[in-house]
Amino acid sequence: MQQDLTMIDREAWDGLGEAAADPQKPFRYLTLASLGRCQFPEARTVVLRSVDISTRVLEFHTDTRSPKWQELQDNGNTTILGYSDVLKLQLRLRGEMELAPPGSLQAEQVWSRLPPHTRATYQGGPPGDELRPEDDAVSQDQDSRQAETGKDRFGVLFFKASSLDWCRLERHNNLRARFSYGDDGELDRACWVAP
Repeated sequence: MQQDLTMIDREAWDGLGEAAADPQKPFRYLTLASLGRCQFPEARTVVLRSVDISTRVLEFHTDTRSPKWQELQDNGNTTILGYSDVLKLQLRLRGEMELAPPGSLQAEQVWSRLPPHTRATYQGGPPGDELRPEDDAVSQDQDSRQAETGKDRFGVLFFKASSLDWCRLERHNNLRARFSYGDDGELDRACWVAP
């Protein structure tokens, strides 16, 4: 094939790293799929917050009252899916999710770096709850004391990839490759596969 597999792997992870740093980059918004409590697959869009390329870890933030948090506590096996229309590229990662609950060292460190407007997103009712007319929207000009109230609901998700399925859609020749990673994040195996 015309592309080196090691280079493809590096470019894919560099792209994820760029997306975590720049909201305008492809792969900033990814789909997280997990097994729901009713044994149905659940998928939702999440914002990529940080990437550790050396260990193959992606970081996401969530409200710990969400069904997503509960599902991942029950079963951390997760698939992350991203597609860039600009690049005509799909990245599908499989791995295990580690949860850092409110009060944990990781959650405390991340929370301390969040701007007030992001902290405020954790103040409302539990995600997915029905809103009633008497429920007031959270004011945008809250004082810092109010913004702290979401801290006890803030959790961090650390997704450790064990594999990456890379697929580029081209007009006449789609390309697909599969990569496997060791516990240390090192590339264990790479191969071309039929698209």
